[in-house]
Amino acid sequence: MTVPQIGSGIDPPFVEPPAPWTTAWPALPALLLALVGSWGLRRTPRIDRRLVVVLGVALAVRTLWLPVEQHQYDGHEAEYLDIYLGRRDLTRGGPLLYPVMQWLYWLLGRLPTHEAVPVVVSLGASLLAIAALVGLVGRLARPEAGLAAGLALALWGNHAFWSSSAYNVILPHALGLVALWALAVWCSGDSPLAAGALAAGAGALAVLLRVESWLLAPVGLLLVLAHRPAGATRALPPILFGAVVAACGTWLVLFPGTTPGAGQRDLSFAINHDLYAYFAPFDQLWAAGVAAVGLGLGLFRFPRLFVPLVVLIGGSHLLFASFDDYGFRHLLNAEAALAAGLGVLVVHRWARWLAPVALVALVGHTQDVADRYYMPEHDLVEAAEAEGLPERSLHELDGCTLISEDGRVVPEDRQISHFNLYDPAEERALRERTGCVSWLRSLQDERWSSRAVRDRALRLEHLFVITDSAVVVDDEAQVMGVLATVGDRRPGRGP
Repeated sequence: MTVPQIGSGIDPPFVEPPAPWTTAWPALPALLLALVGSWGLRRTPRIDRRLVVVLGVALAVRTLWLPVEQHQYDGHEAEYLDIYLGRRDLTRGGPLLYPVMQWLYWLLGRLPTHEAVPVVVSLGASLLAIAALVGLVGRLARPEAGLAAGLALALWGNHAFWSSSAYNVILPHALGLVALWALAVWCSGDSPLAAGALAAGAGALAVLLRVESWLLAPVGLLLVLAHRPAGATRALPPILFGAVVAACGTWLVLFPGTTPGAGQRDLSFAINHDLYAYFAPFDQLWAAGVAAVGLGLGLFRFPRLFVPLVVLIGGSHLLFASFDDYGFRHLLNAEAALAAGLGVLVVHRWARWLAPVALVALVGHTQDVADRYYMPEHDLVEAAEAEGLPERSLHELDGCTLISEDGRVVPEDRQISHFNLYDPAEERALRERTGCVSWLRSLQDERWSSRAVRDRALRLEHLFVITDSAVVVDDEAQVMGVLATVGDRRPGRGP
């Protein structure tokens, strides 16, 4: 057989790309498992007035406190919207555009369409996640701890933000918590077969929507090993089947490519291992102390639940710190575990006084998210002018190598981004061009959006000494952002 060589003049044979269904089919057995398990546990959830209040608070935070009317479909989220509206065809997908998420929006698009529908789906998923956390902690710790944990998650600004994003973030998070709740049902002695089926189906769907959801597997295993519930011969077969389905789906998503961030794990971990900003508001020492007390009490009073949850918190940070685009969206499961620790505070009379402190921290963070939620241009103008810095036009920049992803400032094909400063060798090369590096902190760096550029901006502030120098305006005196000098790399922030 003759193999065509490059430059030989022989065209290689055309290979038909795989049909979209060939990478999404594992969702069908996973969904059937979840439906069978849900039917078997249909009488298990206990919905009382207190849970309704918690979910009502969550709904108010997500639709009234956050200015959800400013939501914009941004980044990969916009691509999912195009599939939903029929403007984009289904593909075999990959880790940047998950096949099962594509099919979900394509199927929703067969119904009467409205741009708000994907956001409503995410909002519903967030309420499901909160209810599952309440049930998980309520069963394996105390009911009042579960309700307090749900309230903490309801008020958490990061969780509220992703509840209005059509990106594949809140939905796999919700399904993962449902899987853990199902395991809690089994661990508390109820319906092992149905619980195993729901845990397997929901967990597999979570993985099919976001591969990192595999991190919940060892957490679930630790829960089961700690409680040693009866009925293993009935619960384990569907769980093992679900694991096989999830493994098939993972292979189909990743093959023939690689996981995002591959090849840069060591560098990314060196940068991110001590970056805790994405745990906000518990990246502040005083707030972290409150969370630590709650987790400590949980480990003391309910170790069979909290040992796995602490593993989830630490494992999430260590795993995602090896990803070059680590951000707030990666820590929803870890935040649910932290919320469980905050919930335990109400169980102990002497620790209850710390609950209002945690509330203050959460409210402050959520207000910051609300202020930055798809921040409009005029808010950026006010924030920049409030700094009292001198103005400088786009034509009078300082001549330094410029970090900017704003197409109005630098054409897209000539842009240098945040990522170009991560590697010390590349950073040195950029500095050698002009002798210095400047960063134009523009709207995308300041706002909360599904594009998550703010996460990268926080990483630059973690990596370097940043000094603001001027407000940059265009020819019409419109503020474009704040020009900052990128100083020395902070010690220990890189290989």
